[in-house]
Amino acid sequence: MEGKNPSFYKILMELSSHLRLPQGFMQKYGKMLPKQVELRVCNNTWNTWKVGMKKQTLDGEDHYFFEKGWTKFCEDARLEIFELLIFSYIDKSTFLVTVYGVTALEKTIFSPPRCIIVLKDYRCYKVHIPKKFAEACRLFDKKEISLEYVGGYTSPVSLTMWQGRIAFGAGWSAFLKANRLSSDIALSGSRKTLCFEFVPMKNLMKVQPLHN
Repeated sequence: MEGKNPSFYKILMELSSHLRLPQGFMQKYGKMLPKQVELRVCNNTWNTWKVGMKKQTLDGEDHYFFEKGWTKFCEDARLEIFELLIFSYIDKSTFLVTVYGVTALEKTIFSPPRCIIVLKDYRCYKVHIPKKFAEACRLFDKKEISLEYVGGYTSPVSLTMWQGRIAFGAGWSAFLKANRLSSDIALSGSRKTLCFEFVPMKNLMKVQPLHN
């Protein structure tokens, strides 16, 4: 694409699991778009989100939507009704997104803090939380946080100081047992790698396993 990048804007009239793309834009560029695109915001870290495209026929016309992954982008960006979003199509699969709040000022968007923790054996009753992650989540100011295991159970877990660092306290063992993490490690004899993602709006951490 030469010259100025094609773009379109949307005013959020509701917060939903999908976003319909303008017909005019899709008629011109729709054939170039893959089934999954990347939404990127310009800040110090160039955060990105993967979002799926879906075509749906309504009243005999084809309409295109951002769907899978759109809700996560909305949550991470803390989007609100009546905010203005400008989408610039900068390459074959990437949109640069600029968000203007209801105050008419541009919003700064950051992806949620994440960290990786490796459970070495089933007796992992005390787990240190990386300092930078703890600071980003402001865990030093909290006494408890909820852990939500993807596809499993959510448990409240206390936060405690151990050897000068933040660690999971009461409730951590129950979380491991409820989601069969302890038994899986004991049976397999191998380590378990978990990704922790802080969700500020809900004051919880989403936990999901990663392949070792």
